[in-house]
Amino acid sequence: MANKILTPVTLWKDFDDTLPLEEEVLSETREKHYVAKEVRFSGRETGAGRVGIYARYTYPTGEETFPAIVVFFGAGLPFDDTFIMHFVREGYGVLAVDYCGEREGGFFTQYPSVVDYANYVRAGRRMTHCDDTARNTSWYEWAAVARYAVRYLHTREGVTSVGAIGLRTGGEVLFKIAPFAEISCFISVCAAGWLAYQGIDKFGMTASNPIFDEERHRFIAGVDSQSYASSVRCPVLLLSAINDKTYNYDRVFDTFSQLNPAVEKALLFSAHGNGLLGRHTVADIDLFLDKHLKGHTVFVSKPLTVSFGEDKRGGLVIKSVFDPAGEMKDFGIFYTENVSAFKTRDWTRVLGKHEDLTDNVGIVPLPLCKESRKALVYAFVNYSNGFSVTSKILEIDADKAYTNAKERSRLIFSGEDGRNGFSYFRRRARAIADCFIENINEEERILPGYGGIKGIDVSTGIISYRVGEPRFRPPEGVSFRFDAYCKADSRLKVIFFKDEEEQTGYSCSVRVAGGGKWKSILLDASDFKTDKGVALASFDGVVSVVFESAEELLVSNILWI
Repeated sequence: MANKILTPVTLWKDFDDTLPLEEEVLSETREKHYVAKEVRFSGRETGAGRVGIYARYTYPTGEETFPAIVVFFGAGLPFDDTFIMHFVREGYGVLAVDYCGEREGGFFTQYPSVVDYANYVRAGRRMTHCDDTARNTSWYEWAAVARYAVRYLHTREGVTSVGAIGLRTGGEVLFKIAPFAEISCFISVCAAGWLAYQGIDKFGMTASNPIFDEERHRFIAGVDSQSYASSVRCPVLLLSAINDKTYNYDRVFDTFSQLNPAVEKALLFSAHGNGLLGRHTVADIDLFLDKHLKGHTVFVSKPLTVSFGEDKRGGLVIKSVFDPAGEMKDFGIFYTENVSAFKTRDWTRVLGKHEDLTDNVGIVPLPLCKESRKALVYAFVNYSNGFSVTSKILEIDADKAYTNAKERSRLIFSGEDGRNGFSYFRRRARAIADCFIENINEEERILPGYGGIKGIDVSTGIISYRVGEPRFRPPEGVSFRFDAYCKADSRLKVIFFKDEEEQTGYSCSVRVAGGGKWKSILLDASDFKTDKGVALASFDGVVSVVFESAEELLVSNILWI
């Protein structure tokens, strides 16, 4: 079997998930509204003993029957109680499963030594490559754990149906069991395959069609999630965070489009979270599960279609076709002119006008910079029941400047821009399950300062990628100016980054006096230095700027001057 290319069908055709579960209760906690049990049960036979699967099962009290969800968190991350309890309060049993194995402290899944690479801390090349067959990878062992976890959940007393949620690597695991396991639906968060394509852009100047060797073909065929998509048998919801640095969201729709056309599916991109999903995406999860696990009558939108064209005045416009069965609340587009660097794009939102809506077709103008000929855009629609969906990311390659094109702008941000222009700084933002913005109010941080002038609060740490966008890039020799306002004396830290991973920052700390009017602050490139004292030579080539303060502090009117 060495060097054999295994497809999902050939890889899993002989898998046995019928062995006795041999459950052991490790601990039990009973509260007023729920019971939480730490359990261990047996997984697959490896030839050197069976896998000992560790999981935590939490279920609501007071109900004789209830639906249940199996949850796989991101690799190397602990179970997130906030995430788990959200679903328990909604009336679900939740089985959080450890597939990562050995870790310090507490219980964990125990893998026999012959599959030691299933321990995430020592997965190494077995996670990223397929040197012999897909059966000898970490992913095979993790999916085997998931298969047994689904079966375990079906044996629990009172469970009426089973769904699944996978976050990041957990989502990749779910794709590998969805064609085979008895699940009524699954939700994949920030995961959709194409792992073999890491470092290969889909759009932009570095985009290419790579020539893969045999090892890459083995990995793609037996491990990558897109290879499983066409065989998925249950409804699917894909949630994807924009500007996430751990996976390439540009390719999510490629997997989405390969899903079995006979199953219900929905896609939602979430911008302005800088790698985190806005809390509005939780509404999609709740409604999706209500429909497919609780059997409620819930509207779930069909996929959007999106295209671009020219209006009667010669302006560039985006046309979106919505699901006519839903009552639309609002619609619009997100766009960026930074095509190549998927980690550091500024996605500007443009709301559509209801007067530009004909039947189920919406028209939204796309005001590109006059100097730009390329852009990426996706459409969105929010329905009155709280469900939201987005289209694919559409690549635009224009052959001219349209009549609604705009001049390059020195004004990077003003309070009238709303959330456009800024996201949460990933290192500072508190996250649920490493995927969701923690506080629902964090999505609205535009506040009035002196004279009612609006600014954005930087106390959570905010980042803007506009400084790297074609229409906002700094002209040669400029200074950086902005207004700041705070009620009490505060210190403000401003950091520029030239690298997409935001590893080496050039920072400047300024004191902002409290009260009174807005304070105008002017800084030159030389004012910004690394931790080792190296000054920023110029603003040319910066890709992002971060504002941080320990107190509530507003900034506005940010521009090059």
